[in-house]
Amino acid sequence: MSVFSLLVHLTHADFPFRKSHTYTKGVSLLFRDSLDPSIPATDPSIDRLSDAFNKHICITDHKATVRERVGPWIFEYGASSFFQNNNSVLPPLTNYVRDAIFPDGTESTTLTHLVDAYCGAGLFAIVLSPYFQKVAGIELSQDSIRSATRNAELNNIPSDKISFRAGDAGEIFAAVSEFPKDNTAVLIDPPRKGCDEFFINQLLAFAPKTVVYVSCNVHTQARDVGMIMEKGKEEGVVKYKLESVQGYDLFPQTAHVESVAVLRRIDP
Repeated sequence: MSVFSLLVHLTHADFPFRKSHTYTKGVSLLFRDSLDPSIPATDPSIDRLSDAFNKHICITDHKATVRERVGPWIFEYGASSFFQNNNSVLPPLTNYVRDAIFPDGTESTTLTHLVDAYCGAGLFAIVLSPYFQKVAGIELSQDSIRSATRNAELNNIPSDKISFRAGDAGEIFAAVSEFPKDNTAVLIDPPRKGCDEFFINQLLAFAPKTVVYVSCNVHTQARDVGMIMEKGKEEGVVKYKLESVQGYDLFPQTAHVESVAVLRRIDP
């Protein structure tokens, strides 16, 4: 697991001095599992399968860089930024998303472009890049864009195949206007609050062939998927069918689950 939450109880007896601090807005302790980022990842002489490269350390500085392996892929990102937790579940999750986009390989000849909305450090865009001719990741955070671009370089993905573009996800389809809608899959992985109606209207106007909605909040996901399907009943609005919903237990022993919903466009 990438992020560890620790609850520590300390008393005055634990220390030889008496001193207390008051935090009016609370305090966060950061303990993040990481491969050692001091080992050069782009040095061709470095064996990425070696014990030295895969040695785990604990990152406590929120300004530091975290390095993580997901299957064969290497990712780096700021310690205070978001990255999917529970590393052991990420390979089956990303494999499921791939297989959902290309069921039995039936779409492999037509789906050639991928738009990764809310792309963060580029997890889905990079892991899915071998299956597309062109991939575009969109993210509001400039820091995340820098991390995603760096991660594409770490994984030797050429810039003419994958690009990361900063911008509000609600405006992403203007940024990828050259992507052919009949050959494009859109992956949505928003924060817990989900998508707003403006974004959904833009998505429906763009009308990609396939939509995969990944969410850590099944309630906002259900709301947004319902909105996509309800709007499709209106005249002149593209229609989608909900093909499948699958849960992944990224948050063991909690009430939360990561959910993947797959929608396919219904053509006349």
